[in-house]
Amino acid sequence: MTRKPKLKLLLGGKARHVTINGVRVSVAPNTLYPLPVDARVFEEDTHLVLTVDPVMRYTPEHPIRMLNSLSGDRPNRPGSVVLNGSSWYAVIHDLDLEPTSRREWVESAYQEIFRLTEEGRVNRIGIPLLGSVHGNMKSSESLDLMLARIKSIRARELKHVMILVPPGQVEPTKTKLLRTVQ
Repeated sequence: MTRKPKLKLLLGGKARHVTINGVRVSVAPNTLYPLPVDARVFEEDTHLVLTVDPVMRYTPEHPIRMLNSLSGDRPNRPGSVVLNGSSWYAVIHDLDLEPTSRREWVESAYQEIFRLTEEGRVNRIGIPLLGSVHGNMKSSESLDLMLARIKSIRARELKHVMILVPPGQVEPTKTKLLRTVQ
């Protein structure tokens, strides 16, 4: 009588990243500082208030005048990306709607991010799993959308995508990433 060994393949070892379509993809904690990237993406809403510092800062402008100027601002289109130097804001939430985010907005934002990396000659970018930071999209679904977009691009400039997740999600996300590309 022969018994089958109960062996299991363990993922890990020296694999720190995978290469998809010529782009190195890795996972890092969103607390890593300084982040070794040329641009960092943040998950945002149409009025860009989700990442605003909650601490009120002194401004010489009167608050009523400031609020009046803000009231005339038009909301950004869901699925778009707003650039502010090396900080990029992926607009995937509309706080006036329920649910606040949609899958097609996340897909559109990923498409726009990777288009802008080529246009702006960005070599390294840090991206959270959009829709899972402030929304209720599963991180695995967002990861699948991001990887599908990376597989479909022709990256001439982009060399490295760093997926930014909370520290407790680094290992599960890395495992999912490695299994996805095997």
